[in-house]
Amino acid sequence: QTHRSPFTTITPQDASMSMSMSTSLASTTSTSTSTSISTSTGIDISITETMRQESLSQYDDVMDHFMFELGNDMIFLPNQSETSKYIHDHFDAILFDCDGVLYRGTDPIPDAAASVKALIKADKKVLFVTNNAGSNRMQLRDKLAKMLDLEDELTEGQMVAASYSAAKYVEKALSAKGIEMGDANVHVIGTGGLCDELRSFGCRVTGGPSSSSSSSSSSDDNTSYYKPSMSRDELAAYTFDHETNSGTSKVDAVVVGLDDDFSYRKLCIANVLLQMYPDALLVSTNEDAYDLVGSDARHLPGNGSLVKAIEHSSQRDAINVGKPSKILAELLREEHGFDPSRTLMVGDRLDTDVKFGKDSGMTSALVLTGCTTAEKLVRVDVGSEDEPLPHIIFPHSGMMGLVLSNDE
Repeated sequence: QTHRSPFTTITPQDASMSMSMSTSLASTTSTSTSTSISTSTGIDISITETMRQESLSQYDDVMDHFMFELGNDMIFLPNQSETSKYIHDHFDAILFDCDGVLYRGTDPIPDAAASVKALIKADKKVLFVTNNAGSNRMQLRDKLAKMLDLEDELTEGQMVAASYSAAKYVEKALSAKGIEMGDANVHVIGTGGLCDELRSFGCRVTGGPSSSSSSSSSSDDNTSYYKPSMSRDELAAYTFDHETNSGTSKVDAVVVGLDDDFSYRKLCIANVLLQMYPDALLVSTNEDAYDLVGSDARHLPGNGSLVKAIEHSSQRDAINVGKPSKILAELLREEHGFDPSRTLMVGDRLDTDVKFGKDSGMTSALVLTGCTTAEKLVRVDVGSEDEPLPHIIFPHSGMMGLVLSNDE
């Protein structure tokens, strides 16, 4: 039965929270090259330990606001013992978001690897479900294996990246139209990883990353596509020979993933392709608004901003295949066959991870090492349809790793 924890356990790690920190959790970005930072007292401390302390501090702030609020039925799990036991007793499958949950930029979340190992050892089904479409499944597996030192534990089949979800959806939707992937022509705004995942399903891929950042396999060569600008006259004269294979192939789908080389030219080309081929699918790998970067938690525009530009110019609505989409939930059930009532979705965002868990009939858990802070939780108060409150809150994913025997 849903309940609230009546106390917070104080550990030696909790006591260290009071140390004043000059760098926030958000400083652990993808551009981080340092493994330690200095506190205001001049003591060097690892970024991982900083994340631990920050998450505990954030948890205390959340407890201060929500603990005795009438009508609140969230479950608060303050330490490893309570967190591990609750998960062991109530769930058979664990779905992890990645960035902000298992790692932050280039740094692992404290004890996240131990948690994953313990859950696998306890015969829990462990999957990694990310809205990041920048990698294909094997690239994601290799990244997690290296970052968390889990080379022997992880398989490609555990990876559910948004690039894979997009490819599976395109395959299924085109099949319903009588189009096999081997005959399909897909235009991509996004990375080489997204292009590679789609190509692995057999389709022809155009677009993709700019030439300066693309891999040799990411997209067919088209030098003119990589210019950032496009004038009215250029668009009027553009032949679309590359995208349509010199007019021999119609475009069956336009897939939009995060592209840090996104340009007006790419927008123009995608928009007119959708105009030329009104039956083409418009698929978004996710519609995330932003990610956090920098020590002052700056908002880095997410794929949702690109999707909105294309939706507005084309007057089409994209089909979202990332969290919190029901399409993704259906894919997970079809391929992995788990019981949603015995499944835990662990994430750091209310609008994607928590909403996905709740909308899909799973239990949602929020960790405080990513986008959602105590301040954000206080601001949303009782939650909303777009940003619901989680079922469970605990400080960080490293608290899930205590292996319990069946009789404990």
